[in-house]
Amino acid sequence: MKRSQAEQRKNPKRLCKRATLKPTEMGMFISFPEEITQHVFSDYCMPLSSLASLCMTSKTMCDYIRNLAIDSQLVIRPINDWIVTKSCAKIKIRFIEIGMLLRASSSYLNITDKLKVIESFFYELGETEPDYQGTYHRICEDISLKFAYDCIGLLINRFIINWDDKALKRTFELINRLSRLKERMDKVLLLNEPGSKEAHERDVRQFIQEVFLKKAISPDQRSLWLSLLFEMYPTQHARLLYLLYGPLQTSGGKYNGMIDWTILTQCGNYGHIPCPYSYFKELADIMVLIQSSRLFYWNENTMTRFFNELTNTPEPWCLENNAKLMFFLGHNWTVIILQAKLKADRIAEFSHMAYHLAQVSSQNSPEAEGSPESLSWFVKVMFEAIQILPAPSRRSHVISEVFKAWRENIQALSEEFDDPLEDDQEDTREDLRVAVINLASITHLLMEMILINKDSSSCYSSTAYIPRVKHEE
Repeated sequence: MKRSQAEQRKNPKRLCKRATLKPTEMGMFISFPEEITQHVFSDYCMPLSSLASLCMTSKTMCDYIRNLAIDSQLVIRPINDWIVTKSCAKIKIRFIEIGMLLRASSSYLNITDKLKVIESFFYELGETEPDYQGTYHRICEDISLKFAYDCIGLLINRFIINWDDKALKRTFELINRLSRLKERMDKVLLLNEPGSKEAHERDVRQFIQEVFLKKAISPDQRSLWLSLLFEMYPTQHARLLYLLYGPLQTSGGKYNGMIDWTILTQCGNYGHIPCPYSYFKELADIMVLIQSSRLFYWNENTMTRFFNELTNTPEPWCLENNAKLMFFLGHNWTVIILQAKLKADRIAEFSHMAYHLAQVSSQNSPEAEGSPESLSWFVKVMFEAIQILPAPSRRSHVISEVFKAWRENIQALSEEFDDPLEDDQEDTREDLRVAVINLASITHLLMEMILINKDSSSCYSSTAYIPRVKHEE
């Protein structure tokens, strides 16, 4: 007959048995031999997620698992597994899990002690070589440098999740010291000309991108990393940004990781080689992020000055490429840049820039290329830009100069097309066709603004340029 639960609880033998199982901070593992405990806690027997859960039991357990993870080459072992399996996805997941394990086992530590964990992690991987050919950690000996940096970034950024700006700044300073980042950056930014140390430039770009920028969990964190980099080189902001986000060289149709410092100085036909629009999107996005960040204090003068510095790095860019960058920077940036040229009385440069902006606007509009609707963004930008000129006659003169520049570009394209020695006549024909169609569309829009939209007609006191447009068409 079964005894009741009350009788079971009163059983003296059972009470005696429970009394012998005194809880400890290591649980029953305290009675195991060290070798067995290490084997049970190894990643071969227990998943890393389970080890992370065990860290919530006690401070002693946290210390034991954290030290075991570092001392038992838990970080290095996935590299050996990768050599056999060649599974990049699995090794990335593994490094994410290691980062989460180290974070769980360090949860009770202060920031200073947590940084020591990162330092131990770097020493476990091995130190950099003195020749700065790259950060040749042990992790980098058997796999590509970029992939190694990717794994390091995954681990570190899982470890520092939810840290405040002050702690992140100390993390950056520590990694900067351990990886000799400052010395490596000095070599490419201060001691040599752009492109003279291609392998070093690639190494610096890949390290910063994979460890810091691409792994940032929020725009604010990415802005923080950029602000710390900018503080290191207060007079090299444009070159530094080009180093990190500028176009890369291609070899056999694939990027080889080397930075192309000259491609943006070359002019080509829109949407084709040598400068496709993909070169400008990421660069423009990061400039917009910096300008909107609370960590940077960019006013209109700062924005204009930075744009001018960037588009002259290392040599002046083709105006066509300036226009492509402006288009991706958006309405506000474009208006500010154009108004700065009007303030400086650089009317000729403004006019040719307007011509190229119209071509870019037409090609990137969701509307049919060459239709009036495809140029609506360009017209809005121009309408706002010239408002900085108070005199209507001055505005009329600027508009006339814009169409004069348009005519000059069409004439130049016509001469190239007629040249029997010109190799790319088909591309020239396409550029000429687009320029003429866009000119007709602009005429249509301006005529509509003047003849139909009376509110806008006051912005153009003189219509003397309208017959000139028709003549050019």
